[in-house]
Amino acid sequence: MLVTDLLRRNAHLWARETALVAVEAANLTDPGPESYLLRRESLTWEEMNRQANQIAHFYLSIGIHRGSHVGLMMKNSIEWLPIYFGILKSGAVVVPLNFRYDADSAVYSIRFADLDALIFDADASSVIQQILTRTLGLRSFLYMGSREDCPAFAFPIQDIWETQPENEPDLPPLEPMEDAAIYFSSGTTGVPKAVVYSHATLASACERERYHHGQMHGDCFLCIPPLYHVGAKLHWMANLLVGARAVLLKGFTVPAFFRVVHQERVTIAFLLLPWLQDILVALDAGRISDVADALCSLRLIHTGAQPIPPSVVEQLRQHFPQIALGISYGLTEAGGPGVLNLRMEDIERSGSVGLPPPGWQAQVVDDAGNETPPQAPGELLLKGPHMMSRYYKSEAATEEVLAGGWLHTGDIACRDIDGYYYIIGRRKEIIISGGENIYPQRIENFLRRLPGVKDTGVFGLRHCRLGEAVAAQIALAPGASYTEEEVLDYCQGLPRFERPLRVFFGPVPRNPTGKIEKQLLQALYQNEPLPIRRGGPIPGSSQESSP
Repeated sequence: MLVTDLLRRNAHLWARETALVAVEAANLTDPGPESYLLRRESLTWEEMNRQANQIAHFYLSIGIHRGSHVGLMMKNSIEWLPIYFGILKSGAVVVPLNFRYDADSAVYSIRFADLDALIFDADASSVIQQILTRTLGLRSFLYMGSREDCPAFAFPIQDIWETQPENEPDLPPLEPMEDAAIYFSSGTTGVPKAVVYSHATLASACERERYHHGQMHGDCFLCIPPLYHVGAKLHWMANLLVGARAVLLKGFTVPAFFRVVHQERVTIAFLLLPWLQDILVALDAGRISDVADALCSLRLIHTGAQPIPPSVVEQLRQHFPQIALGISYGLTEAGGPGVLNLRMEDIERSGSVGLPPPGWQAQVVDDAGNETPPQAPGELLLKGPHMMSRYYKSEAATEEVLAGGWLHTGDIACRDIDGYYYIIGRRKEIIISGGENIYPQRIENFLRRLPGVKDTGVFGLRHCRLGEAVAAQIALAPGASYTEEEVLDYCQGLPRFERPLRVFFGPVPRNPTGKIEKQLLQALYQNEPLPIRRGGPIPGSSQESSP
């Protein structure tokens, strides 16, 4: 069944049951029930399907249909998923956009994806109004917000809810291999690519995520990441398959997480690494009370989107021995998350991202395309049902990334003798220093074992002698204090060629899905002085002038 068919089925089988809950995280500290209810909205499966039908009817009435492209530029809200499904029901291709885009990024994405229509909210309104005079080719703007704030060039969403029919659109059935969605990759290393999904790709994600979560009808899934990103939405797709309830937490704070899990009886939570780190820091500082009671319903914490350090896994197991932990690996081109998954019963394999799910294959190859032996690094290749259809408007890039029927991920990995896979780093992030290939993730995991290190990012800086030098940015937990020299001394425990030449202190920049934005770190520190040789003094420092 396609995802639109599943929504229609759920509206029939579980019409009055809650499908979605949305809770605003900001200032969610008052323990009273009235304060909580003021920040809570909900939709039943029947209501969600009706709203999706109304969106579809609206677009069909203005000539948006099969072959049209509709952009969705909104923060997480209770309406986000009904709107997404409404676009699909019209036969149009849905194009989720990052609501944080500036004007230039928005124009690039709108033009490149050939959008015919755009839905936006109050947070995106100022950017959209800035770009109206630029040639965009958009025929329709739909505003997700109050009538009073709706710009003159847009339709207010309330008009749709009040005027459009609630019945199913009378259209020929959608075909599994028809284009359904275009997702822009996160683009941490350059201009993001536009990845095309078929309806079959979305349906396949439902089965894959249900397999990983062990999802049942009685579960309640907590989703916090932005829904424009493929991972968050496809993790939610398991709920669609089994008709389970989901909670969208709009924003993240540690107190709000504990409150929502307790209040909504959440059983499965998907958490990105930065949020896990915030939770662990709060627990270590004693800022959370009655943890066992607050999380008594939670059976599984699922994480991924970036490598999860073994030190974080160990801390989670110490704090939450009663809660299972699952780690998934995926990428937009593979059809989203979970194309490798470390299941809860294998979590003792520290640092692994697990095994392919049923129907999927993986292998690690060297530069000549030959499969590597166990423990030897190489590029990770994947093959499975219903990966991306293609890169939009980029035939050459599609042929390259899908050469030989395998998806070439660009990630460096290895496997152990039992076939479990370990991600070492991105091919594009390898630091080549003095002729040695250095994988930042190895050094990041080493630095995280230093007490008081909350987060770290390792990156390369241009070096006059070595080509590139290893540098590290460290974010310390509250109360922790180190000098650069102390951290460099600690790094004597690394092989000489992997030791950082410089250590900086400050926040580690991450994109909305938790990936470290290493280009920002490189730009920030590109003019910092570096030692000429490994272990040498930093020019201009007290080390250089000491005897």
